[in-house]
Amino acid sequence: MRAALSCFAVLAALAVGAADKAGAPGAQQAAAAFGRALVARDAGALQPILPKEGRVHVMLTRMGPEDGRFGASQVVALFRDFLAAGKVSAFDVVHCECDGESSALARGRATIIDRDGKAGRVGVHLAFEREGPRWVLREVKETPE
Repeated sequence: MRAALSCFAVLAALAVGAADKAGAPGAQQAAAAFGRALVARDAGALQPILPKEGRVHVMLTRMGPEDGRFGASQVVALFRDFLAAGKVSAFDVVHCECDGESSALARGRATIIDRDGKAGRVGVHLAFEREGPRWVLREVKETPE
């Protein structure tokens, strides 16, 4: 019985690992595209990873302040406004996990200069969902680093 349970645990772990990696490349690419758009100071480049339907939950402190649910064009405007006064000089995706089907979470680290001219690092948590073949942003949450 113990051997059967051990075997089941190993198979379950392998299945979870496979599901985690199945959609990860697309989600990882979407997270990297988010960072590239900010580093390039091109908020319009976020458009391909923004949903055509529904809203994005945005919680920003140093890159804001913003807290609410916004449509795609509003998200572009929020980041365009930040990038007019602030800067993201580097963005690294440090972790990405995916259920392989419909949702993914990514954690990034950004080096910024905020609107007040203060340099620093912030954590950025990104949540993605599938919208057809695309991974689209559903949440952006800034955290202290």
